[in-house]
Amino acid sequence: MSTDAGKNITPESYFDDDDPHFDNDARLILTQYSGIPEPSLVPHVRAIRDKAFKLFPYPCIGLYSFLAFTIAKSPQYPEILRRVKQGETLLDLGCCFGQDLRRLVFDGAPAGGLTGVELEQGFLDLGHDFLLDRGRFCVPLVAGDFFGPLLGLEKGSFDMIHAAFFFHLFSWEEQVQAVAKALQLLKPKKGSMLFGRQVRVEEAGAIRHPASRSGEMYWHNVESWKGLVALVSRQVGVEVDCEVVCYEGGNQRSTDAVEMMRFVMVLR
Repeated sequence: MSTDAGKNITPESYFDDDDPHFDNDARLILTQYSGIPEPSLVPHVRAIRDKAFKLFPYPCIGLYSFLAFTIAKSPQYPEILRRVKQGETLLDLGCCFGQDLRRLVFDGAPAGGLTGVELEQGFLDLGHDFLLDRGRFCVPLVAGDFFGPLLGLEKGSFDMIHAAFFFHLFSWEEQVQAVAKALQLLKPKKGSMLFGRQVRVEEAGAIRHPASRSGEMYWHNVESWKGLVALVSRQVGVEVDCEVVCYEGGNQRSTDAVEMMRFVMVLR
């Protein structure tokens, strides 16, 4: 049942007018990988953010959440990096600018083992402007609708899939489809992993949200998310161990706290 939780959500409500904040991860990539001088960080990032928000007003754009470089903050990151360096493959689902893929490359991951998929080609193009690596960033990036057929995304192709701030953009029915497709993209072997993070709420339910292309998102608590994963894994015919860890996230506005969850699904 749809709730009224999203009735006052507008794009303006998650567009931060303040300057961006740079944690150590963001500063490391922007200064050392991209070579952006420290005094230029704020105007550079603001200009990219403003262009991206005009393409599509996702909260992660308006609130500078893309500066978190979230994959490196995953507890599994050392394992993920080791596995990719040893030749395993990783898909970044809903990769936005491809910023997490750049972090992997910066840390020594071979570009040939990585793939990014993003609905908006404009975000992928802006990624080169954001990180100043046009012509030297060689990770394959696929633009298109994840719910449709996409070149390079065949069943059983990937050892690991990263999905940060992705599934919560969709309705319950769409999430069932998306999680099912993601699980089917994993190689059917023990240890294949689907991991990421998303918004968490106390009372799970559907909300109206302007950043949803269908007009509705379904936001989970731990129980509802585990229930969806159990349902989908049965439908797909795979056995998974699903671990969920709750934490308090934040955004550029210091007065705002966002309840979040990290999840890891590992094939048995």
